[in-house]
Amino acid sequence: MAETTYTLEEIKKHNSLSDLWLIYNNDVYDVTKFVEDHPGGEEVLKGTAGKDSTQEFDDVGHSDSAKSKMKQFRIGRVAGAPPRSEEVKKPKATKSAAPVSQVRQQNQGMGMKAPIIFIIVALIAYYLATGQSTA
Repeated sequence: MAETTYTLEEIKKHNSLSDLWLIYNNDVYDVTKFVEDHPGGEEVLKGTAGKDSTQEFDDVGHSDSAKSKMKQFRIGRVAGAPPRSEEVKKPKATKSAAPVSQVRQQNQGMGMKAPIIFIIVALIAYYLATGQSTA
């Protein structure tokens, strides 16, 4: 059975609180019945009504529970979007990769040593300069 697809022009027409569709990752959702229950308020949904809300949704950092709840509102796919099986998946970090915080700490390590080294070199230069002038 072929999946229902909707053009962007058709999706844009559903942009009110009483008829609210949005796009997330090329999937189309009719969230009209969820407007009143949305924890972030109806205005948040109205701001992305009839448009692609992928960036806004991801920026908020929705829970897995919220993502799972979305499935019940999915009505189809954006026309012309690649099939779900062909979408590019984000590469997962390998276990051997250092965490970002560890990399930052390593990079900051030299930052702390540089002023100390500079002071030591300056003191040695001062000592040598003053010691040679008195001899």
